[in-house]
Amino acid sequence: MDSVTTPNTCPSVTTTEWVRPETCVALDAFFQGFGFEAAEDLAALAAWALEGVTASNVKPQAAVALARARVETWLTRELDMDVVGEGRLLTRGRAAFVLCDGARFGATVFTRDAVPHELSRALSAAVPVPTPAQVATAMPEQQLVLWPLGERLRRWLRAGQPDMSVSR
Repeated sequence: MDSVTTPNTCPSVTTTEWVRPETCVALDAFFQGFGFEAAEDLAALAAWALEGVTASNVKPQAAVALARARVETWLTRELDMDVVGEGRLLTRGRAAFVLCDGARFGATVFTRDAVPHELSRALSAAVPVPTPAQVATAMPEQQLVLWPLGERLRRWLRAGQPDMSVSR
């Protein structure tokens, strides 16, 4: 008996094209990071991310890169933010999206042009404030006082002298 093997289509992509299973897994994992769990939402988002490309030729890394670019474009438009650095917009936007539970609105949030006003306000309020850049500074040298009584006596004797600095 001959066995016939057919291409295994991905359940998360509703297009008629065949998509690699590892590509579907990668896209599903990416969008699950935003809180989407329903199979219909994952299918719609994967189709949205792969829109305009030949899905059968897309490798997982390229598919996730396409999805990142589409989501970053959406976040730039919705949050009215410029691209601030490699992945920072996506990180802050994902945090805001998860904090305001944007996945409850379904995949249509990303796929439509109009976003519900409630979600738009919640997103802009939930964007985390970026941490300030680290600046190298010199730590002041600390003095070790081996004889506390003598230090008190020294301070008491110099108490009458104005503008006397204790540091050396």
